[in-house]
Amino acid sequence: MTGIRTDSTRRYECAHLVCAYMLSQNLNTAMVTSSQIARFHNLSRRSSQSIGHMLNFLYTNHIREARFGFFVHGTLPLSKCDYPHHYTVELIDGARGLA
Repeated sequence: MTGIRTDSTRRYECAHLVCAYMLSQNLNTAMVTSSQIARFHNLSRRSSQSIGHMLNFLYTNHIREARFGFFVHGTLPLSKCDYPHHYTVELIDGARGLA
């Protein structure tokens, strides 16, 4: 595994950012990037990487739990590399109370 390890506390913080982004945009399902979410919250590139790592973790492990507030259906890689860049995210019922 390469990159920065994202601990469980940071995962929940990142998940909250994703939920807040989707709820503020009135989206139930969306194709988003970690950069979009970080820019929306005026966060740094490092935060964007943490959000991306968290989304990869949830997608790779097929985690669908209400405590995160959403489920990652899939990814769409950049055209020149295999690293996932766009994430298809769907809010789980009850996520409106999390953000």
